[in-house]
Amino acid sequence: MMQFFNKFKNSKGNSLAEFAVTAAMMATLATTAAPRFSGVGDAGKANQTKANLDKIGSMVNQFYMNKSAPYSDTNPSGEGQGRLPGQPKYNDQVGEYSTLEEVYDDIKPTTDQDGNITAPAIYNRWDGPGSKWRSVFGTENVDPDYLGGVSDESLGSTFAHEEFMAYLSESEGPIKSPYKQGHYIFIVIPGGKKYYYDEQDTPQEIQCNDCGPIMVIADAYNPSKYFTVKSFN
Repeated sequence: MMQFFNKFKNSKGNSLAEFAVTAAMMATLATTAAPRFSGVGDAGKANQTKANLDKIGSMVNQFYMNKSAPYSDTNPSGEGQGRLPGQPKYNDQVGEYSTLEEVYDDIKPTTDQDGNITAPAIYNRWDGPGSKWRSVFGTENVDPDYLGGVSDESLGSTFAHEEFMAYLSESEGPIKSPYKQGHYIFIVIPGGKKYYYDEQDTPQEIQCNDCGPIMVIADAYNPSKYFTVKSFN
């Protein structure tokens, strides 16, 4: 009986020791692996929103090409002159930026002569100066808590987001940001003008009929990090 008891006690002790070792290993793995998995998730979201921006940019390219072509039975949306969603004409502004430099002033950080960042971008999160921007797929598809002042705008007879949505199938619906606070926004810098700096570093504007509009598309989650520029010059 004593021999059996000693065997039982040793067996029980070994099981408890093994359990303690296993628990310690699991705790270590949990603390070291969690940040790595979190990083993988963040990278996945970043890649997804970049892919979405590329997809929207491709839609814009197709839209501009369709509008540039003459009207025909095969291209009923042709207008003979290129324009972008939300523009009645190619030289109309959508949003509150008239030059690309003005956009960069808001979405690019301030750097010194060596390229070191001295101040973060003004518009680097969803609650920034969104009132200067317009919604790609309509504000009704955005949580109002994360609009940041972004609005819809119709310069012509059709809302910009309706023109964007026409390039998606009904089953697709609006393209959504992978970030809870994100949604896609844009501005259009009008064509028909060209800007340059003179010898006194003063910005000058001249007429340029061959200069097309420029669209900047961004994810409102962080416009300074996730944006693309589509130029039609």
